[in-house]
Amino acid sequence: MTFKRSTIFSVLSSAVFAAALSLGSAALAACPPANPAAVSATVQSMFTALAKGDVKTARTYMAPKFYLFDGGVRFDADGIFAAIQKAQQSGSTYAWNVTEPEVHFACNIAWITYVNQGGVTTAGKETPVTWLESGILRHEAGRWVILFMHSTRAPTPAQ
Repeated sequence: MTFKRSTIFSVLSSAVFAAALSLGSAALAACPPANPAAVSATVQSMFTALAKGDVKTARTYMAPKFYLFDGGVRFDADGIFAAIQKAQQSGSTYAWNVTEPEVHFACNIAWITYVNQGGVTTAGKETPVTWLESGILRHEAGRWVILFMHSTRAPTPAQ
């Protein structure tokens, strides 16, 4: 039996189109519920673990290729852990608090912007600090993980 090239092309095109439709509907069905509180909680939980010096727990909230821009420097997870641990070993403590979160969703991707109200305590002196931050998270294996963060220290209000 001989098929014309146009017939084969039509059959293959129809099959590819049908497969794309079925994959598209499966992907849409796989979108997690848009839950801003879960996204905010993921970021806050990572901060809580970091403040305690618990790198193992903090890492569970980060994607394997997590990175962060902070103070004009790019850090991967190990780099930011090292910087925080060095400060903690010299006696500094940190407080980070996600406030005013705004969360947006595109299926299994979420982006968050928030004001991080916290501070740094060094040699017994507490210095309040506010950072303007954002992050991108991905929903995988039933939970949100942080792919990327950006932090900019907000100017200190004039006294």
